[in-house]
Amino acid sequence: MGTWFGDANLDGEFNSTDLVVVFQAGVYEDSVLLNAGWSTGDWNGDGEFNSSDLVTAFQTGGYGQGPRDAVAASAVPEPSTCVALGLGISCAITAMRRRLVNRASR
Repeated sequence: MGTWFGDANLDGEFNSTDLVVVFQAGVYEDSVLLNAGWSTGDWNGDGEFNSSDLVTAFQTGGYGQGPRDAVAASAVPEPSTCVALGLGISCAITAMRRRLVNRASR
């Protein structure tokens, strides 16, 4: 399952619910070393929940974007669109070549 950095509850979305979950865990910048995991805010893998984790989560751009799989799927063009674009470019190139050949033969 794909998810965003910051998605503490692994529901596929990074939103305010995740922030509430991690701050309720009570390990943000505490004095206990290496006591954080993904569900308690360690999103950069250093074993701690601190401002670096928040920066990591917000820099990836997933906050409030909805499920990552849905965002990724909507960004991929349909194969038929690519085929149509390729055919259109091929037709335009062919037409330009014919015009050049016709002008050169006159």
